[in-house]
Amino acid sequence: FGSEEQKRRYLPKAASGEMIYAYALTEPQVGSDAQHNETRAELSSDGSSYLLTGQKTYITNANYAGGMTVFAQLDPQHPGAMGAFIVETAWEGVKIGKDMPKMGLAISSTAAIQLKGVRVPVENLLGRPGDGFKIAMSILNYGRLGLGAGAYGGMRRAISDMVARAESRIQFGSPIAEFDLVQEKIARSWAMSFAVAAMTELTAKILESDPLANVAIESSHCKLFGTEQAWQAAYDALQLAGGAGYLATQPYEKRMRDARVSTVFEGTSEIHSIYPPTFVARELGRELNAAGAFKRLRLIAGYWLARPRFPLAPAHDRETREALAVARRAVRGFRRLLLRGLIRYGGSVVKHEFLLRRITSLSLAAYSLVSTMAKIEGERGDAASSRRAAAHPTRSGSPSAVETSERLRILRYLTIEARTAVAEGLRLDDPPREGLAGTLFADAAAHEPQPTGSPSPRPVLSSAPTEG
Repeated sequence: FGSEEQKRRYLPKAASGEMIYAYALTEPQVGSDAQHNETRAELSSDGSSYLLTGQKTYITNANYAGGMTVFAQLDPQHPGAMGAFIVETAWEGVKIGKDMPKMGLAISSTAAIQLKGVRVPVENLLGRPGDGFKIAMSILNYGRLGLGAGAYGGMRRAISDMVARAESRIQFGSPIAEFDLVQEKIARSWAMSFAVAAMTELTAKILESDPLANVAIESSHCKLFGTEQAWQAAYDALQLAGGAGYLATQPYEKRMRDARVSTVFEGTSEIHSIYPPTFVARELGRELNAAGAFKRLRLIAGYWLARPRFPLAPAHDRETREALAVARRAVRGFRRLLLRGLIRYGGSVVKHEFLLRRITSLSLAAYSLVSTMAKIEGERGDAASSRRAAAHPTRSGSPSAVETSERLRILRYLTIEARTAVAEGLRLDDPPREGLAGTLFADAAAHEPQPTGSPSPRPVLSSAPTEG
């Protein structure tokens, strides 16, 4: 998003490591609702600079950074009309707090940043005035994709540890690898890691062909699915290690502490479990509201009846045909359930989070299957994946028959998982358990008053330890 002059001035320092950078979006009172952040940018009277005032928090690299991208509101009357600014930390008015003590990622600098009338030259505005929110969301797509990639690496490490432990630990006269409940943990992580890799690769391929492609939903799926599966794999690796896994001298404690934040980074799991239908509902709602009555009916009919199509080669085996059928059912279910929600609730559908979560489960099921089929197809060296093969000439063109059978078994496992998600996700009304959640929450809140001395959510700029 930078100008040629901005790139000339700052990118060489970034590439050489002379100047580390930070991404300053989150604020003490504003997290996932970034559109309503409170930091302000006012144009100076002579028009030469912007004056930035506000606070940022949980900023990675804060005490290492020589520069940072700061997002600020340009017009308080129009939330989201933001600017993205290149700010050097040595400038007057920038104050960086002490590193926050964290449960993991101890080597990383995480701190709060205070901005008091920081004068930023207009030449340091990225893009155009008002582009800041779009820039922030585009960059978050890359961060979420990176979390998917990191999740895959963590899962492979956990799988390796689990297999080694299961084969060497003898109980009741047998390696614990022979026990069904042990095999189940390893098998699940093995299959899910393949899906995480497939989803990450497919999304990366889209961005490789178009770096500004709108992959908000795809990257959201990579982040949600990958980090939740990686956390489960880290948990299972410790569990299979038994008592030894609980020792601080073993690596499991550190891995779990470090992995835990991935479900919070770049939007919490809760946000991503409702984000895809929220994103589509707003786009579809705007389109329907702008249409006349006849066109609105055509749009609704087309959205309801459209047959899902995927850019995949024809299915040659039973596993792929079954996966395609489930993926199509999931996409149809996503569209129809969202449309039914819009018809019943209108714009307030975004407040029905149990419904949104079920709709997301349909989209996630479809994307995991389509990504996995695309990865298998690519490994087979099909013509549809010739561009991918050309980009990686060191990879073998076709897997062996044994490898193909392994991949198809993984696809079969994921299809069974997806079929269950689809069956549970197609209902419009909340199931009884979810319907009771609000009442039970009220009961719990009434019986569990907030204790005094509870942790403050507002990080401060002081030498005292900051509580998140």
